[in-house]
Amino acid sequence: MSYTQEKENEEPDPLPKFDVVLPMTRRAQVAETLRNFILSGQLAPGTQLVEAKLSSRFGVSRGSIREAIWELIDQGLLVNRPYAGAFVVSLDDRTMSEVFSVRGAIERHAFTQLWSSRDAQFRKEFGDRCKTLVKAIRTGDNVEAIKAEIRFHSYPYEFSNNTVLLEVWEQLSQKIHLSFVMSQASVRGLDFVEEAERYYAVAIGDSLDEMLAEIDRHLELGLIAVKRSLETGPFRLHGA
Repeated sequence: MSYTQEKENEEPDPLPKFDVVLPMTRRAQVAETLRNFILSGQLAPGTQLVEAKLSSRFGVSRGSIREAIWELIDQGLLVNRPYAGAFVVSLDDRTMSEVFSVRGAIERHAFTQLWSSRDAQFRKEFGDRCKTLVKAIRTGDNVEAIKAEIRFHSYPYEFSNNTVLLEVWEQLSQKIHLSFVMSQASVRGLDFVEEAERYYAVAIGDSLDEMLAEIDRHLELGLIAVKRSLETGPFRLHGA
């Protein structure tokens, strides 16, 4: 077979032509680093971000720092105060009460929708995510515990196969993520492990009514923990 015939017999490439993926820009790297610091509790709510200081620490221009800051402002992780600068967002009692109220409504709906579709794959994946969370808590790795908790609670929305529910969860995810940081700052150790394992056990159980009640109970305890953190002031996770 000639070269020309071989080329004609090749299956067409379904992918469009595109440029080689370039390394992250300085702005993107700074934004990602600051995002991780905020969502792991290493930058506490209310912390001021000073461009000149960040520029020196990161070794990049103030322009890159400014662009990264505005990206995080757009994402709701920072706020800009006129004549004062950028600050890590502070979540007040009312905001968190509203977030937990909306989360409760969509979580109840997600489980109602997926309940009859739960299968071995659901139990395995949800169980694996629960184990990852428990392991991070038991080893005292608080940063990993935060990531594991968001993955654990994201799974029902992923499994529900409802794109609107998943979009709403993701829209709330930054504030929900921060609420996880705050609740873990107040509730640690065996109590946290027991809560995660109980939630999973009910989720794979036989009663939808018990699951809906567990969602209400779980979120009520979470909101109490968040409000406790708000009352005690700035917080940092152990090990962060």
